[in-house]
Amino acid sequence: MHHDYDFAIVGGGPAGAACAIKAAQHGRRVLLLERSNGDYDAPGETLHPGIAPLLQQPGISEEELAEVTGARHAGVWVEWAGERRFQAYRPAAKEEEEDAAEEWLGYQVHRRTFDAMLRQRAQALGVTVQLNASVPSPLLEDGVVCGLSSDGEEIRAQVVVDATGRNRWLTRALEISSSEHSPPLHARYGYAQGSCPARADAPLMQANAKAWTWSARVRQDVYQWTHLSLDGTKLPSDWMPEELRHLQALGSMRGADVTWRIADETCGPGWFLIGDAAAILDPSSSHGVLKALMSGIMAAHLAEPVLLGKAPEQEAGMAYQTWLHGWFANDVAQLRQFYGELGTLGA
Repeated sequence: MHHDYDFAIVGGGPAGAACAIKAAQHGRRVLLLERSNGDYDAPGETLHPGIAPLLQQPGISEEELAEVTGARHAGVWVEWAGERRFQAYRPAAKEEEEDAAEEWLGYQVHRRTFDAMLRQRAQALGVTVQLNASVPSPLLEDGVVCGLSSDGEEIRAQVVVDATGRNRWLTRALEISSSEHSPPLHARYGYAQGSCPARADAPLMQANAKAWTWSARVRQDVYQWTHLSLDGTKLPSDWMPEELRHLQALGSMRGADVTWRIADETCGPGWFLIGDAAAILDPSSSHGVLKALMSGIMAAHLAEPVLLGKAPEQEAGMAYQTWLHGWFANDVAQLRQFYGELGTLGA
């Protein structure tokens, strides 16, 4: 059968871009579709210092990462029931250690520019990137996904990947069921512009049994906050964290369904779900972008020997399913412990 592409990936965020980059590094023909024009906002992301080696795999240099980083920080401020403490990424080094003077700093990235950086890297490797793409429909032959249809055009591909995040394009089209592991959770987030010296050095996580709030600087003079009410309290439309209320709001408050869920099937004949399209946790799990990158890389990695005829598709799919479900279960256990300490959800 003729194939227009080896991979057709729907969704141009970190998961989709990472999958495209990995597949292109294997010499594959890759199509990456993104429904927006790239000019979108998403909650700013705090990346652990250990993310740098992972980004080096797709060829992202420290200099490129620095261009999309709004701040560097040695840890996070955590406030429990009014008591605030600093949680460093690296415990204080002993004086006799050679790297005692080295700083281990996290990255506070601006998601719009971070995602664009990854797509540009994909393009540099030969990936065909289409912005403002219409939402496609999957092509099926004998129950096998063999491509997609967009604007009346059929595009044949050996592997179709859903990286559409919470839209879960392929999950909905194939009517794949999901398992929920929390009560319904809906996070609110927004942006503000100005100066807040208290957040210049590190993000802040404030939590109690009723809610938690995260705030951080994502660019030189732009701050992002995320709030999750655990008792159903609704926020007024102009709400902002107390320490940011003197700043100028940028746009209106936004929201996202962050109910913990995972697709019962995360891959099948000719397709993969990656990133939030496969599994969603609320932002307090703290490594959404990391998981998106790794799931995209893993899907492309496991698909390669199948395309070469060196591994059975079912075996590769089982490896992916086991890996992703295991990671999700571990994260759920940690979140239940976190919320249990607050006296809610997992208590």
